[in-house]
Amino acid sequence: MNGYTRCLKALNWEKPDRIPVIPQNSDMSIHLSGYGMKECLYDGKKLANALLSAQEKMGYDGIMIGPDASILAEATGCEVDYRDDDPPAVTAPILTRLDEVDKLEVPDLSKNQRIKAWLDATKAIIEKTKGEIFVICRADQGAFSLASLLRGSQEFMIDLAMGEQPKQVKKLLDFSNKLHIQFAGLIKESGAHATTCGDAYCGPGLISPEMYREYALPYQKEAVKEIQDRMKLPYSIHICGVTDKIHDCWPDTDAKFFEVDHCTDIVSLRKKTYGKTSLFGNINTSSLCFSSPEEIKTECNELFDKINPSTGFILSSGCSMSANSKTENVIAMMEAAKEYAIR
Repeated sequence: MNGYTRCLKALNWEKPDRIPVIPQNSDMSIHLSGYGMKECLYDGKKLANALLSAQEKMGYDGIMIGPDASILAEATGCEVDYRDDDPPAVTAPILTRLDEVDKLEVPDLSKNQRIKAWLDATKAIIEKTKGEIFVICRADQGAFSLASLLRGSQEFMIDLAMGEQPKQVKKLLDFSNKLHIQFAGLIKESGAHATTCGDAYCGPGLISPEMYREYALPYQKEAVKEIQDRMKLPYSIHICGVTDKIHDCWPDTDAKFFEVDHCTDIVSLRKKTYGKTSLFGNINTSSLCFSSPEEIKTECNELFDKINPSTGFILSSGCSMSANSKTENVIAMMEAAKEYAIR
């Protein structure tokens, strides 16, 4: 059974021959390649080479393409700071006032150089691997998190708390979701097997469960409807941090899988999603930088013992891995998955 089939079976609640493994290690892969971060972000061939080289070296079952979380914000005009060994970061929003949302125009992402690099990398990986591994290309930020970047996270939280411009808030979230869904459509055309969004700003660490239900959940549902149901592209949602307080409603999105942070009570989430939404995670990213391979294998086995990973589960990091993550620790994840199958 190859990596593609193994991952697909897990996502479809069928039983693979062992636990599949897909680390979220785009930044690590770029670092190992010797290319610069910005160099890869503007050159799809180099990005593909970096990701393929790491996969070939460590032998995991799939590649997740998504080295940063600013690509859509930058495409709309936000200022972005490029760093040598870390992903670029948004440094200035484009909306100084919420009523400026009326001036926003949805750009044609197919003409954006950075978007084209991600899509070119996806196509190159698909062509090179010929169905042997599972390829996920992230469609960057979900509606709530992209809106937070476009407005400024602090300013957007104040807008929500004040509640004085609900129509403008909705317009901003609608705009952000249209951009995210457009990107997903291009990813579908590139041949990727699945896509995903990062929606860190809508977690319970930043907003209440009630705000999540009002301002994030409807847009996540719409994204699932458009991307997963209409485009037929499996879709995942990643929310950073502790998500326990929204475990009663997060599964209502009907997403194919969730990427689970190591801070989250994955046992609780597993009970709410079993047989419906597969889980993807959730090894501590700090451990992958600083622990030994033996400690990583112990962490993996403790996770396996808690959640019954025989189906509906892909072993991964709890979030995007740092550039300085250890190669031997990713290999230890692979070894743990293989050894668990024959216990």
